[in-house]
Amino acid sequence: MTQEQLALESEMERSYVSDLERGTRNPSVRALGRLAEALEIEPHFLLSPSPKAKP
Repeated sequence: MTQEQLALESEMERSYVSDLERGTRNPSVRALGRLAEALEIEPHFLLSPSPKAKP
């Protein structure tokens, strides 16, 4: 899914989704819920560290 598709599905600005992906902004609880719904996952998965993340 592209940032643009995710933004459309979650009713957010593409630039906001980009900022979240780059880690320059922190999502609100509401934003997490909207993203999770658009991705069809549980919100807690968005809060888990990425397997590629460095400790």
